[in-house]
Amino acid sequence: MDDYQYECTSIEIDELAHVITDLFPEQTRFAEQAADDGTPSLVVHWVAMRFGSTARRMTFTVRFAKDAFARYRATPARLRGRGFAVLRAYVEATLGSLEEQYAEGHTVPREVDIELGDDFA
Repeated sequence: MDDYQYECTSIEIDELAHVITDLFPEQTRFAEQAADDGTPSLVVHWVAMRFGSTARRMTFTVRFAKDAFARYRATPARLRGRGFAVLRAYVEATLGSLEEQYAEGHTVPREVDIELGDDFA
């Protein structure tokens, strides 16, 4: 049984959600949301315990540049490893940055956005 929730309508966003699943606690929800231009975004909803003594609901949105996502979608599945690695690196770096902010006594935002462009695909 999977302890994560996936609400992704496209295969591509679902596979990207699975690439970063282990970076988040169980009970995290991964959802697909369309931007104004129709490009899908990956939205991660989770309860964070690492940014204080109480649980905080957090939203992490990964937005893809339209052209970069089109290139990713056109890439054969067996060659998508670069996109997986870039996504994972950005998410890990952003989570690390949030942890540093908290450690330095700064308020950690409840909503975080990542923009992935040409380096993604």
